[in-house]
Amino acid sequence: MRQLLRRLNFFFRRGRFERDLEEELRYHVDRLAEEQADQGASRRQFGSVARVREESRRMWTTTVGEQLAQDIRYGVRALAANPLFTAMAILSLALGIGANTAIYSFLDGILLRDLPVARPAELVVLNWRAADHPKVIHRLSGSQYRDGKHGVASPNYPYAFYQDLQKAQNSLSALFAYAPAWELNIVTRYRADVAEGELVSGGFFRGLGVVPAAGRLILDEDDRPGAPPVAVLSYKYWRSRYPAGVDAVGQSIRINHVPVTVVGVAPPGFFGVNPSTSPAVYLPLRAAPVFSPKPADDEQSKFVARDSYWVEMMGRLSPGVSLEQAQVELAGRFQQYVKSTISSPKEKENLPALWLQRGAGGLDSLRRQYSEPLYILMAMVGLILALACANIANLLLARATARRREMAIRLSLGASRGRVIGQLLTESVMLSLAGAALGLLVALWGIRSITWLLSNGQEDFTLHASLSWPVLAFAFALALATGVLFGLAPALRATGVDLTSGLKETKAGSSGRQARHFGLGQALLTAQVAVSLVLVVAAGLFVRTLSNLHSVDLGFNRENILIFYMNARQSGYEGPALAKVYGDLLDRFARVPGVRGASLSKSPLAIGSWNSTEVTIPGAPPVEGRRDTCVEPVDASFLATLQIPMLGGRDFDQHDMQSPRVAIVSEEFVKKFFPKENPLGRRIGIGGNKTADIEIVGISRTTRYNSIKETETPPVVYVPYTGDLDDLGRSGVFFELRTAGDPFLALNTVRQIVRQQDASIAISYTNTLAAQIDLTIGKERTFAQLCTCFAVLALIIACVGLYGTISYTVARRTSEIGIRMALGAERRRILWMVLREMFSIAGVGLAIGLGAAWGATRFVESFLFGLKHNDPAVLAFSVVVLAGAALAAGYAPARRASRVDPMAALRHE
Repeated sequence: MRQLLRRLNFFFRRGRFERDLEEELRYHVDRLAEEQADQGASRRQFGSVARVREESRRMWTTTVGEQLAQDIRYGVRALAANPLFTAMAILSLALGIGANTAIYSFLDGILLRDLPVARPAELVVLNWRAADHPKVIHRLSGSQYRDGKHGVASPNYPYAFYQDLQKAQNSLSALFAYAPAWELNIVTRYRADVAEGELVSGGFFRGLGVVPAAGRLILDEDDRPGAPPVAVLSYKYWRSRYPAGVDAVGQSIRINHVPVTVVGVAPPGFFGVNPSTSPAVYLPLRAAPVFSPKPADDEQSKFVARDSYWVEMMGRLSPGVSLEQAQVELAGRFQQYVKSTISSPKEKENLPALWLQRGAGGLDSLRRQYSEPLYILMAMVGLILALACANIANLLLARATARRREMAIRLSLGASRGRVIGQLLTESVMLSLAGAALGLLVALWGIRSITWLLSNGQEDFTLHASLSWPVLAFAFALALATGVLFGLAPALRATGVDLTSGLKETKAGSSGRQARHFGLGQALLTAQVAVSLVLVVAAGLFVRTLSNLHSVDLGFNRENILIFYMNARQSGYEGPALAKVYGDLLDRFARVPGVRGASLSKSPLAIGSWNSTEVTIPGAPPVEGRRDTCVEPVDASFLATLQIPMLGGRDFDQHDMQSPRVAIVSEEFVKKFFPKENPLGRRIGIGGNKTADIEIVGISRTTRYNSIKETETPPVVYVPYTGDLDDLGRSGVFFELRTAGDPFLALNTVRQIVRQQDASIAISYTNTLAAQIDLTIGKERTFAQLCTCFAVLALIIACVGLYGTISYTVARRTSEIGIRMALGAERRRILWMVLREMFSIAGVGLAIGLGAAWGATRFVESFLFGLKHNDPAVLAFSVVVLAGAALAAGYAPARRASRVDPMAALRHE
């Protein structure tokens, strides 16, 4: 404590201490001079006044803080004295650190951020996995995905198993269930729209430890058969749908034409347990049949059937229970349950096994979708930062060579090597911190740009990133690490100087040591060229992939088409009334000014959304793949509106809509099922109807109904949408409007027509067909754009490095070049001499980079379409681009060297 008080006293009264110290030192030197009558001898006997002064200060205060302040003041002056170098270094670091921070913010939002609930570390997610889809599972409604190590996996379980776990005492202190979000038609006092809803059990909010923002949340008494339907609104939906100050609690809304009472509002920022979704409303799990077209069937399939997997579950570990202990207990219970549902010997094979995962971050669907691309982008921006560090290290090496005499003087005056290294590292860290400060602005712009690219205009895009405190801490740590990384080698080189030669060194005599220092710079430049080639190759692969995707033949004209979704059954229309309302709307849409054609279908073209249906063909030999046929309900004007050519037979007419027992098949269907026959006039059966009573009346051109990323196109059968109104009521329809100009100009009129028809009918998914198709290749488009930006940035950094190094070489060899020219060397020989050095660096870098690109691009092969990772055209183009960039960077210094005046060069010596 006494020592601390002494240091604080010195800090606040430093000026007085300095004056007292000077007076005391002067007094001792004067007294010694009086005694010896020789001032020079007295000073020699007293020793170094500066050393005594520093030792006295060390007794007063902490030297680390004092030295750091001195180093910062000196560093500011040194960096201000070289404004061009400082600006280049800060800008390079800002781009590198900013890009890394932006990508890390997305990784933080997906992989590292916990759910906004109480004690998220206690949460666990229940999944199952098996080698392949188990036959014991008769019906699965939800998500199933491929697990690279264990085959298939899914989070869906039977509701009966959830009830068994609830009744039994187990290693979970809380257990709750929920069902995946689905689209609901919601009508409030203020508007009708389509929004996501999620079914949750009575213990859902209690198990998560969530507190309502208003009213109450769903309780166990709400989650029982026959209970009055209630709902909890999300905070975002409440604020966006209700005027300011309006309390939604207690109000009645209509969901899928069912009256529901709003009992509460979820807290701000709460989105459930799945970061990839953002439900607008939460409903009791047992209320699911109320909102179904067929409540009795829904009750049987969801809550009675023991082999119907559709519910997802999470829980909290009991105090003192580990994940492994809970895994053993719950897996045993699930194994017993599965065995109780086996109904045949085949179902005993490949049984699903329960798999418990940590649930602090919620469900991992968003991680599976984006984690691998973000890891690849993180590696790329890491290479960009490495290039920037190598460039700055090169510049610092050149500065270190020029400051050899300064370092020799400082060391000869008594400064330790560690002290000088610390001062030089302080300068480099100051550069990196300044680059990080500017890089935060780059990161903010990058976050917004990447979000815009990934969302492609989607309003409900759920992947959000921000400059949170963990992200800012990452940026600060990255700045410190890069400052030490690019500053350490130049600092060691600068202080590893021989004092005698360093003090004697002149400009001419320094060239030999400069040449030795230049070797490390050449190695750094070679690495820069190699890394730049890897990035250029990656960018070329993604650009080629995007080009291949855009060149896929769709089989129809996708331009100037407005699409939107509607499900009038959710507003109370069924059977013939449903067909009539769709037909009336179609007629009115077709008369909108600027609309050239209007149609409807169950699914839009080429977006990867289609249903696989079995087709029965009497008299035809067995053909594999009949279950992979796309049966698409459409109206009479669909083929004409989408401009799908007819290859034979006739198109639909309005009479077919009244007697819907006809079909038009695609060219692919004919090739697969009638390779040597004329299908016109033949009859087929569709789905569960084994009776072949549908006549083929036309053949259309093959179109892409699946995603354009798929290599195979399924056969398609078009049928009148009035043929199965029950199925149409369950799924809703998409309208397609071909316009003469901008499709969105017709949207306001479309909304007015729908409101006039019935204000409770909502439309959603409004977009152009072209933009909707582009959404399916959003990942490839984003990769191509980002990788191209990174590749251009890498080229710029590499070119700056080459230009700076060659310019430095020319300046170092000015006298040598002058002597060569004085002895008769031609300009072109001097030009080639300099370019040869540049080509040697670039050539070695390209050779190393080709090998690195060959191996590194294997990790992105799964993202490519229509080409291999070692595509010769991309590799050759990348080499040419980088060689041309190197030539452009090295030509200016080489040309300047060839124009050196010999007399001026010799005077320079």
